[in-house]
Amino acid sequence: MAGRSTVIPLFAQLARIALAAMFLYAGFSKLLDPAAFAVSIENYRLLPCAPSGWVALYLPWLETGCAFGLFLPRLRLGATALLAALCAGFCGFITSALLRGLDISCGCFGGDAAARSDLRLPLLRAALLLAACAWLLMHETRRLRRSAAARVG
Repeated sequence: MAGRSTVIPLFAQLARIALAAMFLYAGFSKLLDPAAFAVSIENYRLLPCAPSGWVALYLPWLETGCAFGLFLPRLRLGATALLAALCAGFCGFITSALLRGLDISCGCFGGDAAARSDLRLPLLRAALLLAACAWLLMHETRRLRRSAAARVG
């Protein structure tokens, strides 16, 4: 069991680093051109124009803040939960676009809103990120329970 007790925390740290890198890159790339990101959001045809602008301004800050929160023990659980919720939302948005046959860019990393892409790869990426977040949530919850039990007992 000693091997497992060192491998799992190492895997959790690597997963946090990978998630943080992905969301920092995504957040910062959207911050560079919020207008293009707003157009990407509007291309999904799920939100009216006004909320799309607000989402384009707020979402990149949420992504980058949560990415940093993954490394702060007091914020880790909440940051992971928010990232999981974002990934689930991204999966829903992309699935909706696929089912409606929209030929759009996913907008995940800012860039050219007019570009077209196969949305299956962004959907797979969002699903894998969601799975990583779910695993980290389980790991962090177990770690916090063990820590609380050790303080009580």
